[in-house]
Amino acid sequence: MERFQRATVAEAQQIMASTGVRFPAGLRPHMLRRRVDPHRVRSYADLYDWLGPGQLPAEPPPDWAQDWAAADPGRFTV
Repeated sequence: MERFQRATVAEAQQIMASTGVRFPAGLRPHMLRRRVDPHRVRSYADLYDWLGPGQLPAEPPPDWAQDWAAADPGRFTV
């Protein structure tokens, strides 16, 4: 398990170095890419909704509102 964790951290450091940032907080969605099929790569900014600080409890996006309303910190069910 320790080797896995070390490898994960090393890979994260390599990703950050390739984007020119020194800390995870410097990463932005447009910097990260995901292969969506054998011929296309898209940025995380294009693939996922990104929320501002405090946005979820104050004003969840329409796509998230139902799940957020059903969330209960006292239980975990799917």
